[in-house]
Amino acid sequence: MQRKTGCACGKVSATVEGDPFRVLVCHCDYCQKRTGSVFQVSCWYAREQVLEISGETKTFSDSANSVGVAYNFCPNCGTTLYWTLEEAEKFFPGISRFIGFAVGCFADKNFPKPNYVEQVQYRHHWVPEFSGIPEFDSFPPADVMMPSN
Repeated sequence: MQRKTGCACGKVSATVEGDPFRVLVCHCDYCQKRTGSVFQVSCWYAREQVLEISGETKTFSDSANSVGVAYNFCPNCGTTLYWTLEEAEKFFPGISRFIGFAVGCFADKNFPKPNYVEQVQYRHHWVPEFSGIPEFDSFPPADVMMPSN
């Protein structure tokens, strides 16, 4: 099954194959500022699952809070559609095998639900917990975050 994702104006898009390896919710203050929301929901696809990325993007990776993530956004509408993780490899070995995507850009109400919630130390007091999903004050342990193969 292929899934398509795109920015708000339609000038940047991607096509992926199958389900993501991981779907997560992050409450960190950086994700709040980057998305303009109180948390972000992202999904990670192995590079070989990403069939196409089209359209011109600009990249932002200069934040002191970013652990080496290069966010790619549409220069026309500003939507952050995807991010690459090469520089994050030094913090999270193996992570550069994946590309992260903003789940909301898929606009698919049947998209797989999150596997875990991270950085709950930054969660707004009025945002409820996600029922039945593991939560971590900071980043989850490596065995939760990354596949063993």
